[in-house]
Amino acid sequence: MSEIDEVIKMLDNLTQDGVSRIKVETSGEVAEGERKKAYHHGRCDVGSPFATGKLFDAEEPDCG
Repeated sequence: MSEIDEVIKMLDNLTQDGVSRIKVETSGEVAEGERKKAYHHGRCDVGSPFATGKLFDAEEPDCG
C-alpha cells in the first residue's frame, strides 16, 4: 500500500468513526504507521460557557 493510500485509509477510518474535523500534521516523533490523536479546543470553545459547563441561560444548573 502506498503512503497516499495509507493516508486516505486513515482519513476514511476517522470519518467513519464520526470525526468531523481533521487536521493532519507530519512528525518525526511518531513512529511510521502510527498516529497520535489530540483534542483541540477551537477558538469558539476556549472559555466559552458551553466549554466550561457554566451556561448562563440553562434551566437546569448541572446541564454541563
